[in-house]
Amino acid sequence: MEAHYTKRPMELVAVDRDGVTYIIERRCRSLPCDDGQQAFFYCCLRDGQPVSWHGENNYQLSDGTALLAVACRLTQPDVAGIERARTDPA
Repeated sequence: MEAHYTKRPMELVAVDRDGVTYIIERRCRSLPCDDGQQAFFYCCLRDGQPVSWHGENNYQLSDGTALLAVACRLTQPDVAGIERARTDPA
């Protein structure tokens, strides 16, 4: 069964101990027949590098670098993609 993302992704601004800033994309993923209790968060950097979530605002890169999320926002929907979906014949 194919998994899908049920919510718009969030972008998190996170910093490491040296003050380097990272943008983390966080998505909620679940199966189509799932009621949401089995959903989980998938996190990665913009280049696709996976990021682990350790609860609250704590994240970790695959190389072990600890990150602290300091801000977040919902990403903007792809308005052009939505318009194409409405105008293309089925």
